Amino acid sequence: MIKLYCFVDETGQDTKGAFFLVSIVLKERKNLEILEKKLLAIESSDKKPFSSWKKLSFEKKAALLKKLANLKELYGSIYYSAYQTSTIYTSLTALTIAKAVLNKQTGNQDYIVTVVIDGLNDKEREAVSHELKKLKIHYRKIRGMKDEQNIFLRLAHFFASFLRDYKEKQRYAIAASKMFKGIINEV
Repeated sequence: MIKLYCFVDETGQDTKGAFFLVSIVLKERKNLEILEKKLLAIESSDKKPFSSWKKLSFEKKAALLKKLANLKELYGSIYYSAYQTSTIYTSLTALTIAKAVLNKQTGNQDYIVTVVIDGLNDKEREAVSHELKKLKIHYRKIRGMKDEQNIFLRLAHFFASFLRDYKEKQRYAIAASKMFKGIINEV
């Protein structure tokens, strides 16, 4: 059985439904430790956590994007979906999780996924659980956590911010997106 870990963050609730994007880091459990060490080393060398995206200059963003694009362990691990004209955020988050998990699966392999969502409260957890059951996603656990607590949630936050900039057609993001072919998957 394949054990997957799914780390989720979103952006766009401030637009009141005009734009909403869900970003996911999805990895097999056996591959998490090596990636975690490399991500922590990048964060440490830059002296800024991935979650401080908005505070970074364009030059620092570009340098950080280049470092991440060179991590072979990220290949095929970042998923996202962007939505417009909707405020059903919890349902859209669950739908994006389902699309990412199903996209990651090849053939009829058995899998189980542990889902960690930034800032998830108990009511939202129940709603996500209900939606994932309807979508026939096999999960072990769904939990909320703050992105400060987990490098993979910070990475999901980082990519949510970058992908929002990309969708909003910021020049640096469009140029940088070419580096992430095979890493970032729109679902």
